[in-house]
Amino acid sequence: MSTLVISAANLATIENNLQVLANNIGSVSQNVNTVNGHINDVQGQVDNVKNDVKSLEEEIKNFMVEIKQGTIVSNARQTILMDQSEFDKKFSHRDEVRRRVNGLLQSVDINAIKKSTVENISEETIVNTPDYWLAPALVALCSWYTNNKDLANNALKEAMARDDEKTSLLMCLIHLRANRIDTSMKWLNRYLSMQDPTKMESKIITVLDAITSGVFGLSAKDNCLQEINEWMLELNSYSNYKEKQIDRWERYFREKLEPVSENEFPYIMKYVIEKDNVMDIISLSRVHETILKEFKKIMEEKQYSNISNINKIDNLLHMLVFNYENEELELKRDIQKNKHIIEENGDINKALKQFEKTSIALEENNNFYNHITNIAIADNPVEADLNTRKFAISLSKHFIISGYNRISNIETEEALPDLNITINEWSGLTKNGSNELELQKSLDNFLEDELHDEVYSDHLFNIKMLIAIIIGLVGIFLTLKQPILAAIIFSVVLIFNIVEFLRAYSKRESKIKQLNEIKKQHKTLLSNIIAEIVDYYFIYKDSKKDRDNFINYINSLNYEDYIKNNNKRNIIINGGK
Repeated sequence: MSTLVISAANLATIENNLQVLANNIGSVSQNVNTVNGHINDVQGQVDNVKNDVKSLEEEIKNFMVEIKQGTIVSNARQTILMDQSEFDKKFSHRDEVRRRVNGLLQSVDINAIKKSTVENISEETIVNTPDYWLAPALVALCSWYTNNKDLANNALKEAMARDDEKTSLLMCLIHLRANRIDTSMKWLNRYLSMQDPTKMESKIITVLDAITSGVFGLSAKDNCLQEINEWMLELNSYSNYKEKQIDRWERYFREKLEPVSENEFPYIMKYVIEKDNVMDIISLSRVHETILKEFKKIMEEKQYSNISNINKIDNLLHMLVFNYENEELELKRDIQKNKHIIEENGDINKALKQFEKTSIALEENNNFYNHITNIAIADNPVEADLNTRKFAISLSKHFIISGYNRISNIETEEALPDLNITINEWSGLTKNGSNELELQKSLDNFLEDELHDEVYSDHLFNIKMLIAIIIGLVGIFLTLKQPILAAIIFSVVLIFNIVEFLRAYSKRESKIKQLNEIKKQHKTLLSNIIAEIVDYYFIYKDSKKDRDNFINYINSLNYEDYIKNNNKRNIIINGGK
């Protein structure tokens, strides 16, 4: 054997070389850092340029938006001027007629108008406004006031020829105001009979207010109900009208649904496949009570009004007189829309949303059911009285229930979905958590089967022990003549096998302990999942009572109960009450 001898000189050489190598590495490292520094500087400069470009891009984008919105606002202002000019040119004479009718009605009340003044309003008014029904109506009113019956009758015929419906309502209100009940009812019946339930103007809402508040008195109730029933009978023959109202109520109820927080049911969200369905059912279950309370609050609320019948009639008259005609509305709508564009600084989407909320946007012909639903849902800017809203809700009860059933179509426990619970590779089905013991046993057996091979993969008697025994037997056989050596070999083999057996047994016991811990954890996990499923089930079960109560409550409503029988009248005659 040779001995390797390293001299001090060799060690010094090695040390020097290592130092040179270290210096070289340091220099390379410094160079690398320098390069990295340059790269970082360049990258920083690139990032700065990117930020500058992005900032400049944002400024340009904002500038372009400002230019665009400024142009839109400028165009809106110009459009308003043009529309208003066109409106004044075409329809300003109508506003003059409206003001004269309104002034005449107010002046006659206090006897503050001279007959000579009224006489000056002649047939020239009809000639000057040949396309407007209120002009001959004004002449008819003036002629009655001056006792010129022939001119009054001729003017009335002309007004009816131009717009029979509005003239009839005007005459109804004027006679009602003068306490001429029978004549007023004749005009009211005429007005109602001319209504087309598939195409009604929004003023029908104000007329309904007068009917339900008892302005027309007891004598009008039966006739009004008869007309309303006929309107509904006609509309019911068209399935599309009913279907649209059901769709609206369905949307109304869906908007009441609030999403369930994922943190509220974390185990269902993580381990149940049908989690979305479960969340929908929980959300729906919680809304039943809310909806029932909301409708009860409306239907049971008391309305105390100090507005006299004469003031209600005046309001209806004012609405009728100052109501824009269809040909005027197009320009008025455009003016109103552009005003909102200016208010929203050129944001057309916001402007259109604001416009849709205005009454002028809804002043168009619509079917009777649409008007009723507008009142019931209270999304119509033409505000109706509380009693009229109750009337509308009662009248809409079949649409309400149909729309409600669409979002609450789970009616029985059998209809509840089966829930598929998945924990790793195991899965189990339940409807309401009542089979928890069965699921726990299934999960336990699954884990036992899944981990069995891993737990028992290390045998208590292995190949090492067998080899040790074989070697020991051979050794004992060879040392039979040396008992002490044979005993030593036997002892070594025995001790080795005992140690190996204990090691394998301990390892198996450790795995069995781990398996039991896994089983315990999974049992706790499954219990938590089941607990949330049970909570979900009881939320659903408790809500069924609220759901049934709501349907029964809506079914109990009768729209005829919300037309008041008001026999007391507060009519101004000759300036007195």
